[in-house]
Amino acid sequence: MLGVARIGKYEVLGHLASGGMGQVYLAKHTGLGGFERQVVVKTLDVADDEDQFVTMFLDEARLVGALHHQYITPVYEVGQDEDGRYYIVMDYIHGETAEAVFRRSSDGELPAIPLGFALSVVYAVASALDYAHKLCASDGMPLQIVHRDVSLSNVMIGYQGGVKLIDFGIAKCANRVTKTVAGTLKGKFGYLSPEQVLRGAVDHRTDIFALGIILYELTTLKRAFVGSSELNTLEQIVKGEYTPPTEHVASYPQALAAIVEQALDVDPAKRFQSAGEMAHEIEALARASGIALGDSSIVGSMAELAELLATKPSRRLARSSKQVRTTPPLVAKIAAEAAAREDLTPVIARKDLTLRSPATAIPEQVDDELTVPVTSPPERDERDEHDEPVLTPTDLVRPDYLTRPTSGTSKLAVDRSLKPGVLWILLALLAILSGVVAAIVVR
Repeated sequence: MLGVARIGKYEVLGHLASGGMGQVYLAKHTGLGGFERQVVVKTLDVADDEDQFVTMFLDEARLVGALHHQYITPVYEVGQDEDGRYYIVMDYIHGETAEAVFRRSSDGELPAIPLGFALSVVYAVASALDYAHKLCASDGMPLQIVHRDVSLSNVMIGYQGGVKLIDFGIAKCANRVTKTVAGTLKGKFGYLSPEQVLRGAVDHRTDIFALGIILYELTTLKRAFVGSSELNTLEQIVKGEYTPPTEHVASYPQALAAIVEQALDVDPAKRFQSAGEMAHEIEALARASGIALGDSSIVGSMAELAELLATKPSRRLARSSKQVRTTPPLVAKIAAEAAAREDLTPVIARKDLTLRSPATAIPEQVDDELTVPVTSPPERDERDEHDEPVLTPTDLVRPDYLTRPTSGTSKLAVDRSLKPGVLWILLALLAILSGVVAAIVVR
């Protein structure tokens, strides 16, 4: 049971993913003469009084609606159904995320990703970013768009070879109504740029850094930045510490290693100064290597993935370090799974239960490979419960930051276990015991 049959004029066919503020569904729209189109419907499920979420949601719709590029998922409609639910209707890409391809290949379920596949995907995303970065408003003023969440899970790859950059939910744009408070950390930890971690000025070169991570991961099948904790990962990013790709792949082309190295420079001034420049270098490398960029280099690997998924059901973990607000049954399921592995980190299911102390979030499990990352709401105070942890440069030298206790019961779990009723019972028992001792002494 989906629980939702229709959203506006769209018939819901299935559930694709869950996010921090809503759901994502596969739906279809029918019309005259047997017309039928499958679409993705992204909904906003928040309380009526949370206007800031609505503003942010509509910000995303307005921004993506202005983007018209072959490598960016188009938006068809923005609306509000009869139940008052806001929704965005986007193009449906019959395929998988680049994250799914990476994971299946790195796990050995699929052959290693061909170089032509990786270069074609990165070239497409670079072209999309170059377009978005340079886009101007109707009055000719630059929109200064920065995606800020470029990652493998935000790149859709069709089984027929099409590549689409998705989810501009936390994108920075000059004409957005909602603004990010200075010092707020947004994005996925493994794809943040050094300036994002240090809360410095962010521009289009932040996306180029993230694209360099994608290129690294697709061509080595290894994570560029992954530490023993989120803090350790952030330290690696700030220092630019990653294993050279040539150490993972003996035959790694030197020209490709140079592209990766320039994209991942900790100094934005030393990176490619535009995504178009990076795309040009990738195209030149492909030409020199005799590789044809485009669908022909992608469909083979996607066909193998489709065949694998047809015989092996797919399950995934939504890659996000944010707390997930969702339905009570799912929260109960997550809590049960956490208890089974003796995980004492509490699951935050209501917005009024704010975990201010650092803790590792429990990811939500969903059934499909399509990733629609959780987007961060506008700031209500210094830190909202749905935002990434706010770090200062001094936090980067605290080894215990963002780590949970290695043994014993967490302080929060103990505090919640001592309910008022239990305390009164203990006090009553203590009083009775004192009275007995006093009586014995008198006798």
